[in-house]
Amino acid sequence: MALYAAEGIVLGAKNWGEADKVVTIFTRDRGLLRAAAFGCRRPRSPLAGAMQMFVHAEFQFAAGGRLETVKTAAVRAHHARLSLDLTALAYATFVSEVIREFMPEGIADEAFFDRLTQILTAFETRNPRVTALAAVLQTLAAAGLGQSYERCLHCGTQITGDAFFHVREGGALCANCRTEGATFFSEELRVLLVGLEGLDWAHPAPLQVRGGTLMAAESLVLSHVQELVGHPLRSLAFLSQLT
Repeated sequence: MALYAAEGIVLGAKNWGEADKVVTIFTRDRGLLRAAAFGCRRPRSPLAGAMQMFVHAEFQFAAGGRLETVKTAAVRAHHARLSLDLTALAYATFVSEVIREFMPEGIADEAFFDRLTQILTAFETRNPRVTALAAVLQTLAAAGLGQSYERCLHCGTQITGDAFFHVREGGALCANCRTEGATFFSEELRVLLVGLEGLDWAHPAPLQVRGGTLMAAESLVLSHVQELVGHPLRSLAFLSQLT
């Protein structure tokens, strides 16, 4: 089997057999891939530490048919808060599930990989709820599945002030193009969504977020995610138990 090295972040892990795992890893050079980590659940396994969620590591893989095989792994970074703070873990798990659902397997996206490292670092210090919403918005945009917030879907007019939003059509509508089923879309909500979607993780601008506006943004984005996926996300059930 051909061996190759790849830098990656563990975004999914499922027990397999007596001592193994199947892991989903987002790699810098190959995008999402799935791999078997044999024996990693044994206490003395050299792979044990690196096969945990959100660990950033240097991997060596053996190429396979349906699954790669993890041969070696050297940890570069792990995130202490995601091990200790259940709320931060729940929101980060939601982000990882969205990435696994929407980012294509086997397609490199170095810019998104760098963004992912910044997102996980942000969970260490920032509000996990806001961090997760920004991360999901940016994931959808990277996958080409984002909604339109700044221009009218029908006429292309730049949206200013309050407007309307149509969930099924996937974006904002100006007053002249409002259709049946469109709901009120406040300027405050639009500004928040645009700001989160374009958030620079390295130099984040300060955000003033009112609770009601944040809830409206979450509702809009989650409705879009659920419609795209077509089935309940397991991570949302976990989140609902904490909130």
